[in-house]
Order: sequence, then C-alpha cells, then structure tokens
Amino acid sequence: MSAVDIEIVGTVDTITVDGVPWAPQQPTPIPPDPPNPPSENGMDYPKNEDELRALLQQYASEQRVGMLDGRTNVEVTKCIEIAQPPSSGWPWGVDGSYAKIRWKGGKDDVLRFIGTEGVSGRGLTVKNLCIDGGDPNLNGSGAAACLRLSAPLGDHGPLYKFNIENVFTMTGDYGFVLEGGVYEGWMSNCHAENMVKDGTWMRHMNLGAPAQGVVSNVFMVHPNMSRCFGAGIRPVYSVYIIGGSYILNGDGGVNAPDGLRGMIMSNGENTAGKQGAAFVVPNNGYGSYIDICEGSSDGATFCRRWDGTKWVDVGSPMLYLMAIGAGVSQGQNHVSYYGQPPNPMQVVAPSSRGTKEGAEA
Repeated sequence: MSAVDIEIVGTVDTITVDGVPWAPQQPTPIPPDPPNPPSENGMDYPKNEDELRALLQQYASEQRVGMLDGRTNVEVTKCIEIAQPPSSGWPWGVDGSYAKIRWKGGKDDVLRFIGTEGVSGRGLTVKNLCIDGGDPNLNGSGAAACLRLSAPLGDHGPLYKFNIENVFTMTGDYGFVLEGGVYEGWMSNCHAENMVKDGTWMRHMNLGAPAQGVVSNVFMVHPNMSRCFGAGIRPVYSVYIIGGSYILNGDGGVNAPDGLRGMIMSNGENTAGKQGAAFVVPNNGYGSYIDICEGSSDGATFCRRWDGTKWVDVGSPMLYLMAIGAGVSQGQNHVSYYGQPPNPMQVVAPSSRGTKEGAEA
C-alpha cells in the first residue's frame, strides 16, 4: 500500500490523527411547529368570539384589511357589530381565509357593519368567510342575518365602495342584508343557501327623512342563492346581476318589486313563487332589462318546508322564466323542460306585459 492509500475496514475510525477520540456528534433537534402562525405573516388566529370581535374592530380602527388564519372556527353568541372610526378612505375590513363563524345566539345578526355618523365609510371589504346562521331545521330559531351592512343615516354615515367577495352563508333568516346608505359597491361569488327568508335582501331606510338611506349602484357577479323559503335575491331597483344561479326558492330566484336595472346570463331551476316564474319584475322602474337567461324545470318540483310531521308547500311549480310588468325589456332568453309531456313552459308568463327585444329561443 502506498503512502497515500487509505484502507477503511469495518466501521469508520473514531480516532483522530493525534490519537484523541472524536467528540460524539448529536443531530440538531428540529423545533416543533408553532401553535400559531408566526406574527410576521400577518395572520391572526382567534380562538373565541371575544378575540374575533376585538380583531375585527382593530382592523377597522387601523383602517386596514386584516387576515384571519384559515383554521379559525369560532362560535358566536352575541352579534359582532363593527363601526369604523374617522376614516382616510382606504379599504378596511377582513379577509377570512375561509374562516368559519357559527351562530349560537338568539335573534340577532352574526356579523354587522354599521355606518358611523359623520364618517364616509368607504372601502369596507369582507371576503373569504363562511358564516353559519345556526338554524339547520329552518324553524326560525337562527340568526336574523348572517352578514348585514346597515347605514340608516344615509349620506350622513354611509357604507360605500364596499367589496363583499367569496362569502358563504347558510341557515339564517337572511344570508345578506344591505340596508340604508349602502351603495357603489359589489358582491362577487356570494352564496346563501337554506334561509328562512331571502338569500339577499336590500331595503331603503328612513325615506323622506333628512337623512334617508338609499341602497343603490350595487353590482352582483355570480350570486348563488338557493333553497330559501323567500326569494334568492330581493333587490332594490339600482342593481345589476350577472351570472346568477337560483334553485328551489319559495318566492322566485330574483323578485324585484321596484324593477331591476339589469340581469344577464342567469339561471333559475324549479324556483318559483305564486307567479310560477323564476324572475319576477312587476315594475319597470327607470328601465329594466333581462337578457340571455335560462330557466329549467320538470313542472312539478318546488320549494317545500318540513314542519316536523309533514311537508308544507312554500313555492309553486316553475312554468315560466319570468313574470314582468309593462315596459320591462327582455331578449335572447330560453327555457328547458325535462318533465312529463306536454311541455307547459314559456319564457314569459302570459299575464306579463313586458317588451320583447330580440329573439326568444
């Protein structure tokens, strides 16, 4: 063997060249994952309703959109009401990372944002949140609303330029309520299922008063409002709806008593009230348009309620896509029937007096 050759036999030698044994080497321990996300990632992980309430108010006070950890799963017994202090106008609110809020209280809202007198509450953001109203049997024992935006003072304390996005609600009286001076905002991919009343309800407040609150300029994209004993959406006039889906509602998919600025590319299936129509727009308002929408039905299935011993009828078989008043314009709409012949479905209810624009399929 030459002077530079090394032969290793058996185990590795633990003796150094100077005859001193190597010190035993221990592997570096791996620290456990922290119980909460590290603070530098900007996420908060509330464990109870008091912590959640404090965080949401903190986000408002600091005029920022805070982010919850997606593991958040909190039971709430008292309404979480958030009011914004004097504002710079930047967006504020919460990104929930699909946190779950579950109602365990009495007849009140789960989460309510309110207008503040003298504050122009611009930029409220509520996104990526799941809210359970706590009434799986739909007997009226759950929350009044899963999410309510309320500004009774109108322009003296509005909520405007709001953004409600990817919010999932279930089993309350209402999924969403917009009331008073709530305007110039949008709802995108919002869901309300299994409600005692409407999926989304909008209403004006204090009309005729010096500080009347008017809901207006609301833009809705892909609302999914189904299996509600009321309407999927009961809007005010100044609303646009794009790409909605409505199934098995007791008072229609969209029921707009004062008219509707516009609705396009929306679908209703077996979702009708006493008018037998998915979309009910009895008044033209300042001009109402319904286009490129579809209705499908078997002519027999409709919304019903279990009263504990038997099924009770709530809705009616859907025989028409729409029931519309004089001046309401509609075009490029069609229906699909998959029940027993003969086919009873029509695009427009015979008693309707709307204006036809374009061709009906």
